[in-house]
Amino acid sequence: MAAITAKGEARRSALLAAVVRVLERGGPAAVTHRAVAAEAGVPLAAATYYFASIDDLLVSALRRATEEQVALFANLTTPSLEDFARVLYDWTYTNRASAIAQYELLFLAMRRDSLREAADLWYRALENAVGSQDAHRSRVAALAIDGLLLRMLWSGEPSTVAGIEAALRDILEPPTGRAPG
Repeated sequence: MAAITAKGEARRSALLAAVVRVLERGGPAAVTHRAVAAEAGVPLAAATYYFASIDDLLVSALRRATEEQVALFANLTTPSLEDFARVLYDWTYTNRASAIAQYELLFLAMRRDSLREAADLWYRALENAVGSQDAHRSRVAALAIDGLLLRMLWSGEPSTVAGIEAALRDILEPPTGRAPG
């Protein structure tokens, strides 16, 4: 493919944004060139020109969603729990389509090697956002936060920044004054 013009880049971007909306509504099975082009309001030929296969479309969408989430985490240079909770709230509730698409694509990465690199990047960004000096602790906390995000998407709980902050406190701060289980 030749260099992409500004108009071409705008179409490509519109197609990737459309993938997210199609994924939110119907999951990966709903992602077709025709559905994405219709959602983006561009000709079908544009979808097939910029993305030769559905796999190419999905990989590109996962990379874009991952880049957006990594950027959100990167803005948390020295986050408080409230700052971290707000980012998770905004991503899960304000940008719900993006969060759902991210997880749809992560699940798809279990079956498609072409998606694994971007999926790994997302998890590394989550581990880095936790900010622990202990790599094992960061990984465990990221796994718990991943579960928290899935619960928020699935059941809507916790539904407030304060509720998310309380859950993060339970995940990230060691218990004090309590005897082990």
